[in-house]
This record gives sequence, structure tokens and C-alpha cells, in this order.
Amino acid sequence: MSSLTEKNRPIVQLLLNTGTCPRCILRFCCVGSQMLYRHPHKDLMKDLQEFLKNSQEEEDTVCLDVADPPCKRIRLEHREEGADDLNHNGAIPQLPSAGDGNAARESSAGDVCNVCLGILQEFCEADFVKKVCQKVNSADYQFTSFVFSVSLPPQLSVRERAAWLAVKQQMRNLGLPLPKDDIVQLKEAYKWVIHPQLSEELGVSADGKSLFEVSVVFAHPETDEECHFLATACPDCFKPAKNKQSVFTRMAVIKALEKIKEEDFLK
Repeated sequence: MSSLTEKNRPIVQLLLNTGTCPRCILRFCCVGSQMLYRHPHKDLMKDLQEFLKNSQEEEDTVCLDVADPPCKRIRLEHREEGADDLNHNGAIPQLPSAGDGNAARESSAGDVCNVCLGILQEFCEADFVKKVCQKVNSADYQFTSFVFSVSLPPQLSVRERAAWLAVKQQMRNLGLPLPKDDIVQLKEAYKWVIHPQLSEELGVSADGKSLFEVSVVFAHPETDEECHFLATACPDCFKPAKNKQSVFTRMAVIKALEKIKEEDFLK
């Protein structure tokens, strides 16, 4: 996976081990290649695990080539004494490798992503695209192009923020530079994956200026309550609005997340 570099390894490691899907991991690593997101989910998972394995092997090779053997011996003795994982030779503490435990291996295609709740998994697959297109075609509309819109549950913004803060905390713990807050947006990544499939299935091209709109609205009632703590932390952001079933709109949630300090969010 050429789009990833060594600086991405701690991010990939953490998110993969905590149940984040491959496409969301690419988003958090700021990968902007549309074609890469279109690769099958299983292939992306395999590539990420291979990336971590190769990174670990390269690091092990570097350690073996160190010209100062005592540093390595001191580090090994330090671990045997049961102390913490701080290295005496100033090396960066290591995250568990992809082969340590089963966390990364258990993040299979059947697991629901803890960030996007499946949006970039099963709802990118051919079966879902066919269902959407069957619904469109059954209405017998006449159109030569389409514009695609998607509505996401507001709690996805909360989950994304939590995952991003976990990444930043991990980078701090490792003494590494903090990543920029410019990850690829979920909606954008979703459209990258689903647009070509919709165009092929409907037989027309996607056009942002088209008068025919194909709209998909996602909801996840099981996690709706994840937004409720924001009302206490930032009550001014949530006011009843006309024609809205809930005050927890996506824009209100994003506004609240922007106002809440990092340390308060983590409490």
C-alpha cells in the first residue's frame, strides 16, 4: 500500500486493533487516492496487515544492525525485570505488532466498523448498490444523469472525534508529531466508492448539476444516545428547529464538538 508511510504505522496499528475498517483507516491517514478506496474490503484489510508486518520486519532488521550491542542487551534485561516499556537507548516505545494477539486478525470483513458503523463496509458493496438502483428503476423515472446525496447519523461525528483524539493521544505517548486535523471526510470517501457503481448500474453518469437526485438516508437508532452528553456540555448548540424530529442534527453535533475542549470530551 504505497500511499502509506512509516509515520502512518502507529495510526494504522491503533485503529486496526480497535475495530476500525480499512477505509476509515485510510481516511485517518489522509489518503486521498479515490481508486484505493474502491479496492475490495478484504483486499484492503490484507494490505494493511501486510503493511504492519513489513514495517515491523524492517524495524527488526535495523535493530539487528545496530553497532552498539549493549543497548539491545540493556533493553532486553529491562523487560525481563518487569518494568515499564521505556527504552534505555532512547528508542520509541512500540505498539503491539500485527502478530501480537488476535486483535488485528479478528478485524475481519464481518465486523462492523467502530467509526462508520458499516457505511464504508456493507453499504459500499454491490448488493446494496443494486437495491438502491432497483428502487430508482421501479419508479420508472426518465433521467440522463443523477446527483447523489447521502445523509449520515450525527453520532458518527462523535465516534470520529473520539477515534481521532485517541490517535492524537497515542502519537503524544510515542513522542511523535501530531497529525493534522484534515482527514478525508466520510461522505467524500463514501461517494468515491459508490459513485462508479451507481453509474454503471443505472447506466448514466453522475453529475453534480443534475436535476435528478438519488438520496440515501442512513440511521442507527441503537447509538442515538451517544449524542446526548453534548446537550449538557454545550446546551446552546441544541435548540428546537422547525421540521426536525430531533435537536441532534448533524450540524448541531458538529458545532458542539468544535466548542468542547479535548480534555472535556475525553471525560
